[in-house]
Amino acid sequence: MYKQIGGSIGSIFASICCLGFAPILAALSAAGLGFMISDAILIPLLAFFLILALWGMKSSQKRHGKTTPFYVGVGGAIAAFVGILVFMPVHIIGLITLVSASIWDIVLLRKPSSSHETTSK
Repeated sequence: MYKQIGGSIGSIFASICCLGFAPILAALSAAGLGFMISDAILIPLLAFFLILALWGMKSSQKRHGKTTPFYVGVGGAIAAFVGILVFMPVHIIGLITLVSASIWDIVLLRKPSSSHETTSK
């Protein structure tokens, strides 16, 4: 669960930096991390965080048994990565889809599963 939350938050952070959100860029520069503003660093960082989120979703899929959130997350991650290179609205829709799929996956993890119930006599 922490992998997919970290991956989602990291993806959003890398995306905000790629979009050039001034307060974040100023904070990075003030902290001495101005080198991170380069797309040569941000795009691989975005790919890493997208893969981290998908890895977390895949590992939680094994626990709750539902495949749909993972596949929705894969579609969102692909759209987010392609969109950052091609068309920004596709990127934003992809990120929203990925985060929504992560939330859906976490909700499924929190639900008690009927397959784990035991009957006592």
